[in-house]
Amino acid sequence: MLSIFTDLYIYLQLNLTYATVLAVLSLILLIVIIAWIVNFLTKTYIVYLVRKVLAKTGSSWGETLIKFNVFQRLSQISPAIAIYILIPLINTGTHPWTNDFISVVRTGVMAYIVLAFVWFLMSLLNAMGSYYKLKKLDHHPSIKGYLQLAKIIIWAAATILVISILLNKSPWIFLTGLGAISAVLMLVFKDTILGFVASVQVSTYDMIRVGDWITMPAFKVDGDVIDVSINTVKIRNFDKTVTTIPTYSLMINGVQNWRGMQETGGRRIKRAINFDIDTIKFCDKELIGTLSELKYLKEYIQNKEKEIEKYNTERCVNKALPIDGRSLTNIGLFRAYVESYLHHNEYISKDLTFLIRQLQPTQYGLPLELYIFTNDTNWVRYENIQSDIFDHLLAAVPMFELKVFQIMSGTITAKH
Repeated sequence: MLSIFTDLYIYLQLNLTYATVLAVLSLILLIVIIAWIVNFLTKTYIVYLVRKVLAKTGSSWGETLIKFNVFQRLSQISPAIAIYILIPLINTGTHPWTNDFISVVRTGVMAYIVLAFVWFLMSLLNAMGSYYKLKKLDHHPSIKGYLQLAKIIIWAAATILVISILLNKSPWIFLTGLGAISAVLMLVFKDTILGFVASVQVSTYDMIRVGDWITMPAFKVDGDVIDVSINTVKIRNFDKTVTTIPTYSLMINGVQNWRGMQETGGRRIKRAINFDIDTIKFCDKELIGTLSELKYLKEYIQNKEKEIEKYNTERCVNKALPIDGRSLTNIGLFRAYVESYLHHNEYISKDLTFLIRQLQPTQYGLPLELYIFTNDTNWVRYENIQSDIFDHLLAAVPMFELKVFQIMSGTITAKH
């Protein structure tokens, strides 16, 4: 091919030196044109045909590959291959500079092919991540950390390969030399290494997922996870600020994940009302008569009075002294009322723990604790349900001739 151009320029009455140079330049121009044509044909027809076939299949994986231009990135290698194959045609055999030029071009082309292939792999990994995110179920872990690690490894390998190509050295020379700087690499990539180990543990134990509500007091974190990567985890707090923490801090500091609450479909209410102990007493007939009119207590009081009457009669209890046998107390009836009232509340779960209990008396009175679950985990509706319940119960306390304990402002009373 080179001789054809050379003979042509000699025929045009140029001397051999000029004819040879022009022939080399003409051949280089021709190779560039051929490479451009190859690139044009590849992108215009081959890539277009592949994308059209994938589009017709209706496959979501094919659509993802098209979206991330995976085949278009791969097609960028074709003109470089054409140049690599055709560039030796400019070798004159008599001019050493052409050999050097061929060597430089082929070296540069090889480096470009490696980088182009890396760009193709990056697009492919991005497509895999997007497809997995589209198809994964809620209980499946995120693979973003693994994809990031794969990208780091690919870029590290590509860097070593490109340097070895440019310096015409074996890649193994650079790999053996890494041992000498391993300590430096460990220091530079400390967070990445710790983050990778942590991300593996997080995925293995399914500690957090994107969308989980987590709490970490050490970092003042209280919100939803919006991103999980090798190095960092992003959380959008409920005050709309975004907190970024190292991934390995999840293993060091611990994290409270509220996903279980959301999956169970119930959210816990654990709150107590403190009663003034001085107002706790046995019920007289008048109080029992008043409370018997309540629909949530009527049946309970009837059954309880029969049970108490039978118990006291069998043991010949002095009924004039309530303390001598069994008697109804206002705090006991209030506890029964709370239990019945909540059993009839449509927003309280009957399948999860349902407990109304007295706690240890303190200097602040006798706590009556509600340990129950709502059947709605939405934060706003949960708070409304909880508020409505305690609004009602606090308003009902005086009817039982009880008082809620409170310390009045500026008043401290000591009782002996």
